[in-house]
Amino acid sequence: MSDAIKARDAVDLTNCDREPIHIPGAILPHGAMLVLECETLRVLQAAGDLEGLLGQPLAELLDRPIDKLFSTAQVNRLHALCKEIDLAKPRHLLDPLFRVVADRPLDASAHRVDGNLVIEFEAAEMSDPFAADPLAAVQIMIDGFGDAASLYDLCQMATESVRRVAQYDRVMIYRFMADGSGWVIAESRTPELAPFLDLHYPAADIPQQARALYLKSWLRLITQVDYDPALLTPTLNPRTGKPLDMSYAILRDVSPIHREYLRNMGIDASMSISIIVAGKLWGLIACHHNSPRLLPRHLRAVCELFGSMFSLQLEAREKSEQFEARLASRKILQDLMLNLAGVEDYAYGLTQQTPNLLDYIHGGDIALDGARGGGVAVRVAGEIIFLGTTPSREQITALTTWLTSYMTETEGVFATDRLSEIYPPGKAFSNVASGLLVIAVSRDPSDFILWFRPELVETALWAGDPAKPVTTGPSGDRLSPRKSFEVWKHTVRNRALPWSAAETDSAFDLRVSLLEVVLRRIEAASRERAKAHERDRLLMAELDHRVKNTLANIQALVTQSSRSAESLTLFVEGLDRRIHSMAKAHSLLTQSRWEGVSVDGLLREELDAYGPVPGVVSLEGADAVLTPKSALALSLALHELATNAAKFGSLTAVAGRVAVRWQIRDDGGLGLSWTETNGPRVEPPTRRGFGSSLIERALALETGGRATIHYKPSGVVCDIVLPKSSLVELSAPPPAATEVTLLNNGSNSRALPANPKILIVEDSYLVLTALKIMCEDLGWEVVGPATRLGEGLALARSHAFDAALLDVNLDGEMSWAIADVLRARQIPFAFSTGYDQSNILPEHLAGTLVLAKPYRIDDVERRLRTMMAEGSNPAMA
Repeated sequence: MSDAIKARDAVDLTNCDREPIHIPGAILPHGAMLVLECETLRVLQAAGDLEGLLGQPLAELLDRPIDKLFSTAQVNRLHALCKEIDLAKPRHLLDPLFRVVADRPLDASAHRVDGNLVIEFEAAEMSDPFAADPLAAVQIMIDGFGDAASLYDLCQMATESVRRVAQYDRVMIYRFMADGSGWVIAESRTPELAPFLDLHYPAADIPQQARALYLKSWLRLITQVDYDPALLTPTLNPRTGKPLDMSYAILRDVSPIHREYLRNMGIDASMSISIIVAGKLWGLIACHHNSPRLLPRHLRAVCELFGSMFSLQLEAREKSEQFEARLASRKILQDLMLNLAGVEDYAYGLTQQTPNLLDYIHGGDIALDGARGGGVAVRVAGEIIFLGTTPSREQITALTTWLTSYMTETEGVFATDRLSEIYPPGKAFSNVASGLLVIAVSRDPSDFILWFRPELVETALWAGDPAKPVTTGPSGDRLSPRKSFEVWKHTVRNRALPWSAAETDSAFDLRVSLLEVVLRRIEAASRERAKAHERDRLLMAELDHRVKNTLANIQALVTQSSRSAESLTLFVEGLDRRIHSMAKAHSLLTQSRWEGVSVDGLLREELDAYGPVPGVVSLEGADAVLTPKSALALSLALHELATNAAKFGSLTAVAGRVAVRWQIRDDGGLGLSWTETNGPRVEPPTRRGFGSSLIERALALETGGRATIHYKPSGVVCDIVLPKSSLVELSAPPPAATEVTLLNNGSNSRALPANPKILIVEDSYLVLTALKIMCEDLGWEVVGPATRLGEGLALARSHAFDAALLDVNLDGEMSWAIADVLRARQIPFAFSTGYDQSNILPEHLAGTLVLAKPYRIDDVERRLRTMMAEGSNPAMA
């Protein structure tokens, strides 16, 4: 084989993935770029149409300060941008903020890279009807979203909305598939263009590093394919000695390979808007134009905002559809479990009654005669029961033998739509079982439930042969974009309809339910199932209410923020911050299973970012837990107060401080005060904005409380009062009452030993270390420590000590035996545990002091001192 052939065979699709598209060293020629040193605002690098847009040649700008180019107000704004904490992504600065030539409208953007400020300029298009009111374009684009009957209807509406405002010849929604390829699922185009709808594109058409940039920047514009890039001068940044990272640059030069790709498609201009769902690149809104097209900056900002809002809407729709599918499966699951009450053999009950396992998770689409495709098999104790179309008994037996070893690292659920690729014997029955979904009911014996899906022979329509040809040029071997985009048919075999997330979740639910039912008596399980059915119904109804209520709140925030925002930029920033504040509160509520959120936790979550230096933010107050509704309302109010303090108030000054104090009022409600000091002088506002309404009106409406803002010259003060109904009433832990009784029983008190000895039995290294440090600081002696039951028993029987602290669960063994020894020796002891204290102790140890984990070390010290002083504990009585 020749070297040339070997070199050709070595080339693969990763060539495109290695192209350094984030450091092109050039920009699109219609714009201009200045790279400024933040400390001096000296021009380090420049590129583009500097004379046409800024009225200055390169020589007059490079290595010079910009005070002669910009006005004093503009220079001050640049200094402020240099000081901002988070400016990694470009901020739009629409005309006339940075216009430098009176008769030349100029749009700009700014972001920071490696400590430098990057300013990008483009001519502003003031004749566009949306130039004066960009938000009107946003309202036009999102109009009717709520009426879309399905996710794909929503996608089609999105393509039409973008094309109506952006005026491109073709707008598509390009969805990324699991294998990285793309699929055009919606399209709006001019009538003379051939449709791209339903075409597939190989994964290599959009390399990995390009996808990474799409996650960073919502929008990418190519004004025309044929152009001469404007080189950045000098090539390397004189301050860093490195090429400029243009990952976030709006004017970043386009990859030559991508331009060649577009040229081969007959496209002269394009724009891509990212669709990001759950932090992942779901797809793109791809816009094509057959002639040069320079979309004005304000419309790009509109499209960027639309992409963000469409992504949120898409994510909500997908979750809603999954939620509805889950509700339906839960209903069938309840019926399945109720049916098992009357049979001893659960394999028979799941397959021979109605509903059955194929009703719960189907194996394929419904045929014209109404028959359901696919099949299911239940293997219990070596016996197999079939339903539907399945492999033979011998084939299933061999498959389950393989699954016994293959599924050791799974959570008991396994799914694939291409079984023969990981289990080669599966090719023999791929016509009936290319897809497999399995749950392991038990390991010994190996009992499984297996759903089978038949082979789905699919002919996909590709935009040309997805294999890229190899060409040799001055840069060596590389993959060139294909020139043919004729429809190319590709037949896929040995694949099945993929299992959805809802189906795998349903399989997991069934496994959990079977583990609960099969391992207990069926009669006892039937009584519990009826109760569980009602609990699930209420749970699902409540969850449905919360999902819809959250969507309604987000919709209201969009509307109110757009009305009060002074610009598109402020609207985007304000909406983003408020949604993130709601997300933080939701996270705290999720952690507590929506039972409530502590005031202290809510404040720390909201204010942690503003207090990296100790003392900047101080919190002090009593233990109090808010109801979910009150927590959400208060979180938004705190967010508005914190944002105002960071923008205009005390957090803008080095010496500025914020103090938050709260207490339980005499009427059982909560009183909270927010006080700012050492900031700039405060003047009462001339008008009330949306933020003030959220603080004063929303709190009153949502909680029945009140909030009053005082604009004192020394700083903003906000007094908040919440009624008793806004707090969750916490029951007092039983040990506290017992401890008080012992403290008041002076007859049993005795002097604390001079150097107490404490037996510590604990199997957590970190907890044990903290306890040992506490004892060392107090001059107490640690006996042991013991980390296992046997070690603890030996120490309890043979050593002398004054008190003991016992972990309840020692690597799976309970410490009751150690407690029995200590009771017999009349040595006081306490338990520590993360279990629910109300029912963990056996009856004969009921009343023993229990310290709940996580605990405060000073509380442990206080309780141990009390116990040693009393010389006993309730369980010893």
